[in-house]
Amino acid sequence: MTKKASTKNNDEQYFVLKPPEIKERARVLVFGTYDIIHPAHLKFLVEARQTANCYDCELVVVLSRDSSIERIKGHKPIFTEEERLKHVSGLRIVDYAQLGKEGENYFDIILDIKPDFIILGYDQLPNDKPLLEFIKEHHLKITVYRLPHFESGDLSSSSEVRKKVLEIYNNEKK
Repeated sequence: MTKKASTKNNDEQYFVLKPPEIKERARVLVFGTYDIIHPAHLKFLVEARQTANCYDCELVVVLSRDSSIERIKGHKPIFTEEERLKHVSGLRIVDYAQLGKEGENYFDIILDIKPDFIILGYDQLPNDKPLLEFIKEHHLKITVYRLPHFESGDLSSSSEVRKKVLEIYNNEKK
């Protein structure tokens, strides 16, 4: 018996589903912008799973909303939140990806995802006290780790990639 081809449109096929309500495996949660995915992002995602010592865990990525990026970083991302969600969802290491919450209650997403581990990057949430207080206030059993900065050559951040692209573009215009 042959199976009928999927009738999903092209946009839908790129999205990884949100994590199911009922967990079958432990969950590792990471946050980020992931505007221009570069080697340090990939290293971070691999290390997140390894740091949790949980190779069979579900890795959930919550992406920053466009409005949050503009507010925090002072500029718009190159790719829209929907495009960034597609890009991250396409990474083999990612089990689930979704957009974060807007506004002041952005930690509430933790209640939806129910992670066992939260892995922070070296530059994320410099003051993690509000996160730890949120976890304690909601009586959650979550282990939080902070990973170091990962060097990946000259291009270990999205801003470095942007600078390099502009440099190449400007040199070609001359």
